[in-house]
Amino acid sequence: MATTPEANQEESLIYGCTHYKRKCKFVTPCCEKIYVCRFCHDDEEDHTLDRKAITELICALCDTRQPVQTKCKTCGVLFGKYSCLECNLFDDEDKSQFHCTGCGICRIGGADRFFHCETCNMCLPLQLKTNGHRCVENASLSNCPLCLENIHTSRLPCHVPRCGHLLHRKCFEQLIRGHHFSCPICQKSLVNMEQIWRHRDIEMENTPMPPEYSNYYMEIQCKDCQKKGIVKFHIVGLKCSHCGSYNTYKLKGPLVIEGPNINEDSTNYSNENTAEGSRPNNEPSQNN
Repeated sequence: MATTPEANQEESLIYGCTHYKRKCKFVTPCCEKIYVCRFCHDDEEDHTLDRKAITELICALCDTRQPVQTKCKTCGVLFGKYSCLECNLFDDEDKSQFHCTGCGICRIGGADRFFHCETCNMCLPLQLKTNGHRCVENASLSNCPLCLENIHTSRLPCHVPRCGHLLHRKCFEQLIRGHHFSCPICQKSLVNMEQIWRHRDIEMENTPMPPEYSNYYMEIQCKDCQKKGIVKFHIVGLKCSHCGSYNTYKLKGPLVIEGPNINEDSTNYSNENTAEGSRPNNEPSQNN
């Protein structure tokens, strides 16, 4: 007899939890309790469940307690359309699941769409293999810098910025919506900032400095290209003379008056050119 849509809907409501649709429950070895999945366990208990340590489960249809296997030894029902006995993962929903030997866990999205990077120690989209990516050793074996959830075992999709420091996609989007464009770990720009820097150039051109500040220079370091330089001081921002980024910060040292020893591509200047003795009392400080 064919299964009706109503029956399928009823089945999905009865079996499983909010995390997985499956026809079994785990006997947790850590506390000898019954949970549908490790996330349900972790939400209720004060400790986490190692899913690979699970050795017993209970059939959701006939309540038979048995060793972990793909189908019930009593009623024969499959515990999940996708099963992985290495991860103790059972799921009736099609998410294009596959087990990655390199990661040691199951992933979603289809094995034909990803490759395992040995250096980063994680699965990455195939286009990054073709276009290249910046490897960060064991990048996934860390926590998301925003929500602090472990990246390697997280069920949430991740974003790989140009600097290579991973964070959840939703956390990345949260940063961008809040106009935070720097990596929380290394402070490099998360996205292409060329258009924003062009607007900053226009803003700088339309905001001339007062004459008493027009000839001051400052030593900076760029967070994007990591190069140092001496650039003209401006209240709008300090532009890197190497890559054009405004993602810079002031290095230690005084403002410097323009003179024969000043070179914007050099970090060497004479103390005779410092403005300590002639600086106006209301000289602003620059934070960037």
